Amino acid sequence: MNMNKPINRKYLIGILLGLSFILYARTLNYGFVWDDERIHLSNNQQLIKGDLKSFWLKPYSGMYIPVTYSTWSLINAISNPNKKISPKIFHALNAVTHSINCILVFYLLFILFKNQAYAFWGSLLFLLHPLQVESVAWISEFRGLYSAFFSLLSLISIFRYLEKNPFITGRSFITSKYFAFASVMFVLALLSKPSAVVLPFVISVLVWCFYKDKFNPLLKSLSLWLLLVIPILLITRNSQPSELIYDSISFWQRFLIAGYSLFFYLCKLIVPYPLAACYGYTPELILSNKFIYLSTVFSIAIVLIIFAKRKSQPLLFSGFAIITVCVLPVLGLIPFEYQKHSTVADRYIYFGMLGIALLVPLIANIIKKYSWLTYIFGSMIGIYLVLNIKQTNTWVNEFSIWDHTVKHYQNSAKVYYNRGVEYSKLKKFNEAINDYTQCLTLQNDYRDALFNRANAYENIKNNTAAFNDYTAYLLIDSVDGSVYFKRAYLNYKTGNIQGALRDAEKAEKLDFHVGVKFKKMLQERSTQKL
Repeated sequence: MNMNKPINRKYLIGILLGLSFILYARTLNYGFVWDDERIHLSNNQQLIKGDLKSFWLKPYSGMYIPVTYSTWSLINAISNPNKKISPKIFHALNAVTHSINCILVFYLLFILFKNQAYAFWGSLLFLLHPLQVESVAWISEFRGLYSAFFSLLSLISIFRYLEKNPFITGRSFITSKYFAFASVMFVLALLSKPSAVVLPFVISVLVWCFYKDKFNPLLKSLSLWLLLVIPILLITRNSQPSELIYDSISFWQRFLIAGYSLFFYLCKLIVPYPLAACYGYTPELILSNKFIYLSTVFSIAIVLIIFAKRKSQPLLFSGFAIITVCVLPVLGLIPFEYQKHSTVADRYIYFGMLGIALLVPLIANIIKKYSWLTYIFGSMIGIYLVLNIKQTNTWVNEFSIWDHTVKHYQNSAKVYYNRGVEYSKLKKFNEAINDYTQCLTLQNDYRDALFNRANAYENIKNNTAAFNDYTAYLLIDSVDGSVYFKRAYLNYKTGNIQGALRDAEKAEKLDFHVGVKFKKMLQERSTQKL
């Protein structure tokens, strides 16, 4: 394999686009899954009504990403004038955005390497690595794709400026149109997904690697971006639920969690199997794993070794640094919302895959010395391609996702809960009860699982079990009027009129509306009993 052989650029881009179509076009026939309906799209009345203003005024569902929600709203308004949301157009949006991102990676790598073959193989890895599947196949993660899109445009703008100007100063860079464009793209990336906060660090690493003489003036210029970052991060942080703060987990425990998480990503980058939508690696589960100490030591050792080789192997250091920086906000050092379900997730590495792409010249140099490695590299690409196809197939619908996840990882209460919800929709209440029970075995205070299991028990006429679940729910949350009402109705059905009256009164005290007809019926039955 000769990576130095000149090839027509349009031909290479055509291959990338064609392969992207082959890999992801079938997702257009996939449905909504997970939070697509429950949070972001179908149940998002602001989006359905096209209320763009509301997304800019305040965070929605714990995240301030108005650019993403505004784009979704406009796409839906244009493609679905009858307001009925269809998954096809949103799957297409994800697939197209990922394809564009791959082309942007190609152009960025070409600017850095000055070699079309290196740029092609690097962007190919970015395109088809199995870890990228979740971001592309899951509609909700358009936010990550979109953020990467703006981040890559910002990167290209900056490095085009550095290429065109042999000598730069902080002032000349700040006053250039390239810096202005890059800054606007950075803001749009942040407002698409806050994880774009890592972009200045990624830029700094790449400048250090490829333009060392311009590192200091550029670093001073990028410090201005702090003025853009701080307000958005504060808004996002304040919108997160207060229970995300793990008071019982010390700094050193978080450090161990971060070491384990970094080890997890490094392993999955090399051997991306098995992958899952939710790994269930909560802080508690990671801390209970004795392997946490060995994995942390390994992560520290890798960091120290690569840092020591930063001068002799700048590409290796830069690639590893980008991977690490991109996942740093979600390694567990700082609590975040999804961490209650899993600290690690495939989507967190999407933009960090740029670090893997940087390693292509190193691989090419090794192959020059040992030509037989060509077959290993080619086989690896083939294996990644097959794993990509297999992983994409798991995102067809809710059952395919959760069945696949449970097959490999039985750690997450959320997974069983999600599958239970789908069984409930299909009125397969016994199957739903089994999944809710498994969910509660893993997390006994999962209120929604208790509530849904109680409903399922009601549907199969097991009123005693339903009553017990509503009661267990109220022991966890005693101020939920809707549950008191549900228990009141259950008491009424089983003839416990006095219990029904007490629960109905409690529901009203908690500002839950109890129908006049129901109250009158309870009062009449109570009088008859007397």
